[in-house]
Amino acid sequence: MTLSVLWPVSPTAKVNTAFETKAVEAPLETADIERELSPYGLDLRAEALGKLSCYLDILMRWNRRINLTAIREPRRAIRELFGESLFLSRVIPLSGHLVDVGTGGGFPGLALKIAAPELRVTLIESDRRKCAFLKEVARECGFSEVQVVSERFEAWLAARSGQKVDIITTRAVKSAPRFIDELAGAAECGGIFTTTDVVKKLKQGCGCWVWEGSSAIPNSSNRVILYGKPTS
Repeated sequence: MTLSVLWPVSPTAKVNTAFETKAVEAPLETADIERELSPYGLDLRAEALGKLSCYLDILMRWNRRINLTAIREPRRAIRELFGESLFLSRVIPLSGHLVDVGTGGGFPGLALKIAAPELRVTLIESDRRKCAFLKEVARECGFSEVQVVSERFEAWLAARSGQKVDIITTRAVKSAPRFIDELAGAAECGGIFTTTDVVKKLKQGCGCWVWEGSSAIPNSSNRVILYGKPTS
């Protein structure tokens, strides 16, 4: 099982009245999306690009009502949310059952369905409004085998009685080693989206992981994916 740590966790959802009056931008063309994704070395077919466009549209609309992400510009969202999430598909093999902890707007877990539609995905998110958003994206984009869990990771883990999934991911950039070690009890491997200044702390402080390496995320000066396997 692989562990992935992703960039900063989205802040607690709040009503975003300041953005309700903003004009809705015209949808991006497929060529625009491909251009923004080009640094990440992805090979997405027309169907996958269509699902990304659908996901992006729902994200931008919902983000005017609840705070799913601080990123408001569609092009930037394609790069920093979708591109960085999908880059994980180039770092570790994606198959079996993936669990994304603190998924927020579905990054990286739900976005990875674009690159790996056969992947079974469980999204753990304690905010019920974000869970409603995730369910709508899964429904509207036609993502199958997606489970949205509205509870804290600790409660979900306790109910599994030691059963492990294949991959666990999180965008806990500044997360404490203790939390990352807790993730080791749930998966065979993991990928953590984090920053370069946190990598050393996690490598020295996490006794439950054997880190196999880290990959710098394209178009970023300090964001990386740290990946490895539990020690047992």
